[in-house]
Amino acid sequence: MVENLVSELLPTVATASVELETARRRAIRIDGRIIGTGEADFTKGNVTYTLNFQDKTFQLVDVPGIEGDEKRFTSMVQEAIARAHLVFYVNGTNKKPEKATAEKIRSYLHRGSHVCPLLNVRGNADAYEFEEDRDSLEAHGGSNTALEQTMGVLRASLGDEILMEGHCIQGLLAFSALAIDRKSRRTTIHPSRDRDLFIQQRNYLKYFRSPSAMLSFSQIESVANILRGKLGTFKEDIIEANKTKVRELLAENIVVLETAQRDHELFMQKVRPEFKKCHETITGALQTFERLVPAGRKNIGNQFFNEFADEADEIVDRHLGEEKTIQSEFQREFRSRRDALKPELQEQFQKEATNLQEMVTKALERLVKDVSRVRFETDLETSAVQFAYSASDLDMGLSLSDFGGILAKVGSFALVGAGLGSAIPVVGNVAGAIAGALIGLGAWAWGHVRGRAYRVRKAQGKLREVIDTQRQKFLAGLERENEALLTPARESIDQVRAQIDGVQAQLARPLEVVDRQIDMMKNLKNQLEAMPYGSIRAIQ
Repeated sequence: MVENLVSELLPTVATASVELETARRRAIRIDGRIIGTGEADFTKGNVTYTLNFQDKTFQLVDVPGIEGDEKRFTSMVQEAIARAHLVFYVNGTNKKPEKATAEKIRSYLHRGSHVCPLLNVRGNADAYEFEEDRDSLEAHGGSNTALEQTMGVLRASLGDEILMEGHCIQGLLAFSALAIDRKSRRTTIHPSRDRDLFIQQRNYLKYFRSPSAMLSFSQIESVANILRGKLGTFKEDIIEANKTKVRELLAENIVVLETAQRDHELFMQKVRPEFKKCHETITGALQTFERLVPAGRKNIGNQFFNEFADEADEIVDRHLGEEKTIQSEFQREFRSRRDALKPELQEQFQKEATNLQEMVTKALERLVKDVSRVRFETDLETSAVQFAYSASDLDMGLSLSDFGGILAKVGSFALVGAGLGSAIPVVGNVAGAIAGALIGLGAWAWGHVRGRAYRVRKAQGKLREVIDTQRQKFLAGLERENEALLTPARESIDQVRAQIDGVQAQLARPLEVVDRQIDMMKNLKNQLEAMPYGSIRAIQ
């Protein structure tokens, strides 16, 4: 019974034992699955691995190659390298890298990072068939020369502060040495790679005495030593690297701000004359306005009295002795001229005001054009020069006593005439008084036995004296009123000037802001540089 049972179960037990041993072997065969198969020359994306080394955890990020056209992977490469404190640049072609490759590395690097060049020496097992082939890794395929060339190209772009010492390694040989279980001496290469990596490993073992000999010849220990060197100070190194990043950022920003500051100072030097020219143009326009307005008003006033006096002479000459006719003609003529005086004064003032406004507007437009590189047009609204004038505000300040002794005899006529007002009150009163004086003059003249021509000239002379007296009072009133007219214009121009000065100050304000920022950044940079290696404290 027992023999039969053993005979029946033995094949099953044997099969199970074989399967168990096979499973055990497969359990440790996990290496090599991520190694390229040769279908492409570069990794197709970032791959992150956790690396535990002497109880310290690191992240190893494998990125696509950067030789040639890697546009599809640029963002991934930048993201990975920008995070790294240590970057291994692996040259697997045994050729000198292109300068463009070194520049790419430079552009991808984050501040505070370091680059360690590795020359991956390629070679199958038969390259190490003879003993002399296993004397020096650098002797294979001009590896040492290729490493020196790689270092030269990288140093020219990165500088000695970033570039670390380079090393030659044989990556495939190192992998083959490490992919062997130390206890069982069995391969740990995944079965899916039996046709390539496992064969390479088996062939290497033919020529090297042991996995340790393979590992030593591969010089992968040089990379391990770099990591070992980081273990004791890796926290301080990370702090210092971050400080370096901040210092370099500050230094770069200081340079950028100082350049911008110089450029803006140069710009302000160029636009200051344009602002000065604009001020001078506006000041000149105001001075012209201040000269022409009073002069024009005075001319209009003189013309009014000149023509009125001439017409008064003719009225007296035509109707001497005809008091009612003289009074009627005189008032009709005055009303006609009075009605024309107000719009004429208004038109003259408005003309000069318009000219002033046009000159100011053109000056502002030229200023905007001259500094068009700075987009501040929306901040400089062209100010309209606004002020008004009404001829009805004229005040000649006249009274009947100004007519002198002649009115003492014809006062009743003058009082009647003075009662005839107008839309220009004082001008109307003057006209009425003059008309009354003329009527009285006629009655007074008839009491004298003289010739007609003499009496006309006498009357006209007396009348002109009165008119001239009123002319002087009228012009004096105009002068007093000129100040009231010109003051709003000056105030409006002052507002324009203030607006221009505000724009100029606004243009210059970035210089103050940039200057403060530069001082602040220099202070931060100095404090960081004064901190001991690997330490950090609050910035004051």
